[in-house]
Amino acid sequence: EGSIKIMEYKVKIREMQKTDLAQALEVIGKAFVTQPNTIAMGGGKKPTVQGIKAAMEGRFKYMRGQVFVADLDGKVVGAMRIVEWPGCQATFLETIKMMPYMLRALNGFGQARRGMKLLGAWKKKDPKKPHWHLDPLCVTPELQGKGIGSQMMQFYCKIIDGKGIEAYHETDRTENVPFYQKFGYEVVGEEVINGAKNWYLMRPAKNS
Repeated sequence: EGSIKIMEYKVKIREMQKTDLAQALEVIGKAFVTQPNTIAMGGGKKPTVQGIKAAMEGRFKYMRGQVFVADLDGKVVGAMRIVEWPGCQATFLETIKMMPYMLRALNGFGQARRGMKLLGAWKKKDPKKPHWHLDPLCVTPELQGKGIGSQMMQFYCKIIDGKGIEAYHETDRTENVPFYQKFGYEVVGEEVINGAKNWYLMRPAKNS
């Protein structure tokens, strides 16, 4: 009595269709607008949802990997992209194709420079061996903390355990570290980039 029980919503996790793209980008835009890295890229200024959506649209369209959505009664409430190494790093051609989307997302030279610094640091830390990469995993802000992210992680872990190789992820939120640790990830490094702290996590290979 006097407390509110957090309800766990049961979602259907499925591969993203073209008709899901707008909803998936909206979820990511709203979830990332408060991310420490995106704020740091803006020099301390809160980014725009539209800018984040533009950057992620190019990523979803032209980079390798699979994008899955969490479907709650026909509405997209979560999205994640998973990719097997070395597809987690953009090729020169992929970068060229994404450039128009990135230019729409950027607000000035300073933001571009800080963005390149972040991506360069992540690329340097990316394991140079077979692994699966999660980038990103987002749940719409109003439904965070209600079990949707956990269902998405269970779905992802089932896939990678079937492959029997390691998994890797970066995060810039303190509260995300114990969340990923629940699914077998271990912190393998920490780094401050543009003033924002980043954690690098690795999940050992497991057999299904």
